Parts: sequence; C-alpha cells; structure tokens
Amino acid sequence: MATIGAFAILLDDDGRVLCVRQNYPPREWTLPGGRVEPNESPLAALHREILEETGCRIAIERYVGTYARTDADDLVLLFAARILERGAWAANGEIADLGFFAPAALPDPMNPRHRQRIEDAVNGRSGLVRVYDAPDRLLESFLP
Repeated sequence: MATIGAFAILLDDDGRVLCVRQNYPPREWTLPGGRVEPNESPLAALHREILEETGCRIAIERYVGTYARTDADDLVLLFAARILERGAWAANGEIADLGFFAPAALPDPMNPRHRQRIEDAVNGRSGLVRVYDAPDRLLESFLP
C-alpha cells in the first residue's frame, strides 16, 4: 500500500530553513513533517507532525509540489508555511535535533531529494511534480 507524507518548509526572518534530524536510521536531516495516518487529511497530518516534531503552530501559505518514488510506492506533498507560534521543544524518540540553516549551508547528512525539495520551495516553485524511480534517480518532472 502506498504511503503519503506531508512536509513543510518553514523559514525564519533571515530566510533560514527549519530542519530536523531524525533519531532513527539513517539519522538524516530533513524538513519537518511525516506520514498521513488512516482517516486523516494531508493538511491535518501536516499540522500534527509539525507540532509534534518542532513545537510550532503553522499557517500554510502555498502548495509547493508532489514528490513520488515509484520504487517505494511513496508520495510526499510539500507545502510552504509560516510559523505562528513556537512552543517548547526537546529531543525525543523521533527527532534528535532541530535548527535553522541557510539554504546554501544545509546540514549533513541530508538526502539529495530533500535538498531538491528545499531548493524548489526557496525558489518559489508551486504545483510541480517530481518522480523518482530509484532512491535518488529523477525519472521525470513537471514544472509549471
């Protein structure tokens, strides 16, 4: 069965990207977000995941695009959002660390697909589709 994820790019006042480091293998840095649960909308999942992972309440501003991996039957929806409120945060079983990073100085390790998502969002793209047929091999793109 396919999985669907909802993720967001959140920028601070200096244009830095909020990234989170996973506390499970492969322990990579990524954008905050996660999987849509049964009977949950992607937007509800996004708000829930952002709050769980960062302590932030957000307002969604635009839809960036869809990222599909045919080899993993996985679909990711990416949104640009702004932070309305920052609550307390502490490392937990899912997220080991978080921080704001300049788009040109993203932390390592970070998957190339995640870097592409950040680049797409920072460059103001909307409504795009990128399809990968292997973990890091782009098969096709639609850029409106």
